[in-house]
Amino acid sequence: MLKNGRVAITGLCLSLIFWWAYLGVTPARGQELSEHGNPLTTVSIGKATVKAEVVATPDKLYRGLSFRKGLPEGRGMLFALPERERQVFCMRAMEFPIDIIWIARGQVLGLEENVSHLDQAREYCSPGPVDYVLEVPAGFSGRHGIKAGDRVSW
Repeated sequence: MLKNGRVAITGLCLSLIFWWAYLGVTPARGQELSEHGNPLTTVSIGKATVKAEVVATPDKLYRGLSFRKGLPEGRGMLFALPERERQVFCMRAMEFPIDIIWIARGQVLGLEENVSHLDQAREYCSPGPVDYVLEVPAGFSGRHGIKAGDRVSW
């Protein structure tokens, strides 16, 4: 059983490395890193741009923006997910409100706007299978007119 688990974990890691390289979200030599050690990328979404930290490892995907005091305007966190599937996010240990932008195949699939950090028991489900999730400061989507169907690139 343990051996199979190691094989599965090794396969998952190799798969993640392949997809990160294919999708261009791996840190390149000399790439700018956030103060939290995550690679930064510029995300274009609709008519807005966001400088986003890219997280892709299981522990960073789980932690997300938990335990942080805030997120400056124009910044975000891009979750590079290992598989396109329906996602469930929560506000575990969050200290500020956010917008959650669900992304599938380079388009906004849906949004959760002004998600309160005070309701940490609630779960937020993507409207369908997604490849990526972008978290931005609360109200960002409304201020920039972001809507389902908008193109997303980085």
